[in-house]
Amino acid sequence: MQGIVKYSSIIALSMAMTVGLSACGNPFSKKSSNDNEVVMSQSGPKLWESNLQYVRLVERDQPGTNQHPLPINSDEMREVLSSLYVNQRVLLRTQQVPLFSPGELQILSSTLAQGLSRAQPNEDITFVTLGVHAGAIAAERKTNSGRVFIDSNGRLNIIFGLVHQEYRDKDQITGQDIDRRVNPLLPGSRRSDSRPATQVVLDNGQSYYEVDGSERSDWLIIDIPTVLATAAERKGQDTGALTPEMREEIARTKRQTDNLTDDVANIKEVLFEMSEQLEQLKQQLEEKQ
Repeated sequence: MQGIVKYSSIIALSMAMTVGLSACGNPFSKKSSNDNEVVMSQSGPKLWESNLQYVRLVERDQPGTNQHPLPINSDEMREVLSSLYVNQRVLLRTQQVPLFSPGELQILSSTLAQGLSRAQPNEDITFVTLGVHAGAIAAERKTNSGRVFIDSNGRLNIIFGLVHQEYRDKDQITGQDIDRRVNPLLPGSRRSDSRPATQVVLDNGQSYYEVDGSERSDWLIIDIPTVLATAAERKGQDTGALTPEMREEIARTKRQTDNLTDDVANIKEVLFEMSEQLEQLKQQLEEKQ
């Protein structure tokens, strides 16, 4: 690793995320004024922290050894994290959407790369992030949390605690504020399956960890070289002036456009069916008169 990876851009983005979420009702704004401080470190267990969000080096939750440290740069880590998608119901169809928001990608790609280069064999990396994602009607705040490490085969492991879970300030039933000291946002654990309501959609080089022949729904194993090779192949032989970020944005915009076109077609189909039903109802009323 080359010291602190692009910290100026991360700090700027972190502050933007904090200010932006505050403007729309920041879910992490109910503590003291110090809670708006973005903490970053090149040493020690705390890699990044902003309110309840964090990336940290921690002791393994079970005895054993990881293949740490592992040199990986932030661009490679971003490519790996960008390959993760989940299914989401939007209007009349289910579509695949990125697991991580652009803000989450920026933070995690740098801090996880830094953490894996510093982690010892007895250490994992845990994280909790919150991103703003497009919803069926309006933007939604969703939380991801996990435990990250490299196994003895050199594969990236992510044990999720939360996957694209809607973040709420108040209990839906009682309307009371949720005390995160009592109901913390926890990363995953080797000890038990967190059974997230949403699962990552598997792609090339991705699989779920198996225990006694059964898959863990929260434990994702990623073969980094395969994922990077797949991403390069899908981008083709583009040697133009487009940066990886620009190509990623173009691809995302195309997917959104295709999804919108499908949604419009589905809506037209529903309206057509409704018009037929209304016509039948009209005829029935006329016959009764």
